[in-house]
Amino acid sequence: VVVLAAVVAVYIAILASDLNSQAATFDLSKLEQMESASVILDRNGKIFGQIYVENRETVPYDQLPRDLVNAVVAVEDAKFYQHGGYDFLGIVRAALKNLTAGHVRQGGSTITQQLARNSFALKQKTFRRKVLEIFLARRIEEHFDKQKIMELYLNRIYFGGGLYGAEAAARGYFGKSAREMSLAECATLAGLIKSPNRLSPWTDRAASLEARNYALDRMRDLDFISRERCASARGEEIVIGSRQNAQGQTYAVDYIRQQVIAAVGWDR
Repeated sequence: VVVLAAVVAVYIAILASDLNSQAATFDLSKLEQMESASVILDRNGKIFGQIYVENRETVPYDQLPRDLVNAVVAVEDAKFYQHGGYDFLGIVRAALKNLTAGHVRQGGSTITQQLARNSFALKQKTFRRKVLEIFLARRIEEHFDKQKIMELYLNRIYFGGGLYGAEAAARGYFGKSAREMSLAECATLAGLIKSPNRLSPWTDRAASLEARNYALDRMRDLDFISRERCASARGEEIVIGSRQNAQGQTYAVDYIRQQVIAAVGWDR
């Protein structure tokens, strides 16, 4: 048993050293390099449509509502402000639940780990990838404060329906900017993150509503909102915009897209 424990300890030490070195090779400046939409304005300066590979509009942290930040923390990473990139107890807890269930029910990833995974395409479902993700998340936490990490996260992640980032999601689903969203709308977006395509209100309105209410209840339990605000937001009827209007892919927009490509080239 002692020999086996020693072998395992040496293996873990070598693996950790190797993955820590690999994590140091990632260029963290790429965290801020995100595909954004080009906006088409009409003669009155109003948005007519967009040209994009990923439908995204990046915004600074101060244009993200506090309720959205709190909703995402409540649903995705309750210890976001306490950990240094990963939550060891959360990982163990998720592993035990997955073992008991016989399949993956929880990921145990922090917001910082999710940012690392989405920014650098760490998609393989392997033990090695998970440990690399932890080392990379720790490195991100050493270079950026929590506010910047949250800004990068909410500008990058996918919210379903072809919408990337909170600003594009707010405009696509609710026809308004992120900073204008109500508490109920913020909770709706936070509820989508676990499974954005399945929980999109355009795909399953009932499932989206259930996810929103779960987010509101978590916010209440963590004292981010009062019971009164929670109850009021639970009763709010959310108006969801047209998916066709949100994507803005009309004949006129497609014509403009072709003209832009002809003028400046696809790569630009």
